[in-house]
Amino acid sequence: MLSLEEIESGLLVTHKNTSMRYSVVEVGDDEVLLSPEQSDLQDLEVPVHLFREEFVASDRFRNSAPRRTRGRRRQRLAPPVPSGPKCRGKIKKMVRDRGFGFIRGDDGKEVFFHRSGLNAADYDALSEGDAVEYVVQEGPRGARAENVRQAVPVAATV
Repeated sequence: MLSLEEIESGLLVTHKNTSMRYSVVEVGDDEVLLSPEQSDLQDLEVPVHLFREEFVASDRFRNSAPRRTRGRRRQRLAPPVPSGPKCRGKIKKMVRDRGFGFIRGDDGKEVFFHRSGLNAADYDALSEGDAVEYVVQEGPRGARAENVRQAVPVAATV
């Protein structure tokens, strides 16, 4: 459990259950304002007693998004474009209610993907068995497919 002396602005923390990473923006008497590592998520206000029980200090956090103070809007940064070779495969399983799925690549390897790795319209259009193209990136929990899109059929050669 974090001590009150450890909680200060700039502290990097991880939620014990979700492994989501945050930076402490501001510490009040009753609550702590947290900025998430992912730029597409909103800031979070957590009661101090709950913060002390559910978060641990983390040195793995790296937040390049600008910090905000209470009352100012947070500037959104465009997520980095995934780089690397394009892979092809088929959607093996979709877990729609949780927003993720698995792809079996043409190379036989399975890779996880999350709806945050593609735009909403693309995610909604995907179904199990669909051929897709994607870029493999190293995520916090291992390999992850990013920029997942339905594959353009390969033209048959005569």
